[in-house]
Amino acid sequence: MVSNFINEDRLVESFISLAKINSGSDEIQAETRIPSTDRQWDIANYLKDRLYELELSDIELSENAILTAFFKGNSECNKTVGLFAHFDTSFEVNNENVCPILHDKYSGGNIELQEGTIIDANDLKPYINQKIITSDGRTLLGADDKAGIAEILEVIKVLKEHPEIKRPNIKIAFTPDEETGSGVQKFDIENFGADFAYTIDGDLPNVVENESFNAFNPEIEITGKNVHPGYAKSGGMINALMVAAELIEKLPKKELAHTTKGHQGYYHVMSVQGDVSNCKINMLVRDHDYKKAQKRIVFLEKLVAKLQKKYNCEIKFDKKERYHNMKEGLDKTPEVLEFAKQGISRSGMKPKTKAIRGGTDGSFLSLKGLPTPNLGAGGLNFHSKREFLPVSNLIKCTEVILNMLQVIAEKV
Repeated sequence: MVSNFINEDRLVESFISLAKINSGSDEIQAETRIPSTDRQWDIANYLKDRLYELELSDIELSENAILTAFFKGNSECNKTVGLFAHFDTSFEVNNENVCPILHDKYSGGNIELQEGTIIDANDLKPYINQKIITSDGRTLLGADDKAGIAEILEVIKVLKEHPEIKRPNIKIAFTPDEETGSGVQKFDIENFGADFAYTIDGDLPNVVENESFNAFNPEIEITGKNVHPGYAKSGGMINALMVAAELIEKLPKKELAHTTKGHQGYYHVMSVQGDVSNCKINMLVRDHDYKKAQKRIVFLEKLVAKLQKKYNCEIKFDKKERYHNMKEGLDKTPEVLEFAKQGISRSGMKPKTKAIRGGTDGSFLSLKGLPTPNLGAGGLNFHSKREFLPVSNLIKCTEVILNMLQVIAEKV
């Protein structure tokens, strides 16, 4: 069993070392540069050194901090499989000075960390008497997606230590700016040379995600007219903040992020910034059905036009289309999903396919011709200070990748 070859201490140490490196991305800067932050170069160069230590070939670090490498197979399989993980972390939570804590044996109840951060006992219940990694409560942990990177590195180490394990050709890609939805758009699929691929960027080890949202990130900019409030009526004041408030109030209450689940799409207001003269709204519009996502954009366009006419003000609307549902590409190659399921089964679990209420690099890659479903990386409560990573999940996700590669080597 390949699980016997996984070095738990080495795997945990690898993840903790990665988690300590600040690699947060920046959604605003991603509009003009990739990587969006200089600190992503730190982890890219760190990982390049790790790949050289593993003596992989064709190691390349692109001008956009996309790191790739090749590991030759040892079977008759004539396919090349890509393994992807992203090294940037969410810009929504503090990334500075991450201090991972290994709880050697979680005994139950809430885990209370610094700054009042509490990881709820209900989230932790399946992991009683197990090892759990958290931050110290001041920051996120970074299991999204440094757990995926640690697992890929451990897979390569195990395969090099045990050449009796059959494998196909493997291409590795560690990418920037997944959280901004921009990094993989600079990815050269043709030069990469994989026939199909997997992002290691999901949650539980038994889950393979084959659907994602269609995504738009609308930006609405309202230009008002500021006059002395004592003479606002006669002076024709147009309060951009009040126009923004009215726009937000008219969003369908049953179609917001916190009122939807499963396959239901949503509108989500990310931020409102400005003053009476100028106000900018940043939003997310998501739906698994592309036509429904487009209808949501049309709704916003009509709402903007109506408010612009009502208040006689300028309102700019930029829909900012980001990515499509990966299912559109994956339906053409069902065997890629089947390999993942068999890898999960060989690891002693019942495979579960589901739609992710988000997006991964696989959304873009699949639609551009590289089928790329998403495998579990093991972390939970992503994008928050309550994020945690059970060590058992870290190990099991590594086992799934190893078993899946064996399946592909045997059957392709």
